[in-house]
Amino acid sequence: MQWKQAITILIVSFIVLNIVMILNLWLRDRPGDQFALSSSQKSEIIESLRQKGVIVEVEIPKEGKPQALLEVALPKLDEKKILQNFFGKDSRPILSHTQDGRKYTHGNEQLIITDHGFITYFNSDDSVIWPNLSREQAEKEALAFMKARRSMQENAILDRVTYDDESKAYLLEYVSYHDGFFIQNSYATVLVTPSGIKGYYQCWLEPLGYVGKKRSVLSPLTAILRVINERSTAEPIIITGIQQGYYSKLYDADRWQVAPVWKIQLGNKETYYVNAYTGELEQ
Repeated sequence: MQWKQAITILIVSFIVLNIVMILNLWLRDRPGDQFALSSSQKSEIIESLRQKGVIVEVEIPKEGKPQALLEVALPKLDEKKILQNFFGKDSRPILSHTQDGRKYTHGNEQLIITDHGFITYFNSDDSVIWPNLSREQAEKEALAFMKARRSMQENAILDRVTYDDESKAYLLEYVSYHDGFFIQNSYATVLVTPSGIKGYYQCWLEPLGYVGKKRSVLSPLTAILRVINERSTAEPIIITGIQQGYYSKLYDADRWQVAPVWKIQLGNKETYYVNAYTGELEQ
């Protein structure tokens, strides 16, 4: 009986998902917030999640906000100013060339600037200056480091902090936003250790504006179902985050368009990005 019940649940889940996907494909080119699941559809999906043992630890938005495609571009950097911001106005760093950019060395510090406009910074000085480094201090020092070097994007926020117990270090990741939507892969990371700022990486993308009209997007419940049906593992599934934004791969081009996504975060630290127009998983 348990096997038959499991088969029934899977069939119901598949039917519900396909109904929602068909409705979305029909309505996705219509402007405004015109796509919404009915109460019965929501109930069926929620019941399906419960039957699958899915635990939802965050509040699920009722519906998504209509979005247009967003055009982004690689940053155009003033290399001379960047060197002054990182090393000082009168510094004379040693220049060497890398495969796709330039490396500047100034004492214990190194700065790599790529042709695509990305920045990597290293500091090899191991002198301990913050022996009792806390998360609060790490956040304060990371922000001060970026502001002093004029590398903090105006609409970026702290998205994630990871602590390494062995090195007593914190890795802070900042993600940029546009009109309240995150732009994944437009970010900066700062490695703060008891020996100071040991590493920094900057990969900001420049949002140029929207392309075309706003279109309705998938329900967040549909996006969750898409993730659940994708996973083959039998371990319990815990939804710890769901957020609407944009996901962009990095291309060897001056500018490109990115589609809206639902970002689904799981308790095991896995993160999925579901295309909010098509329901496909972004890679």
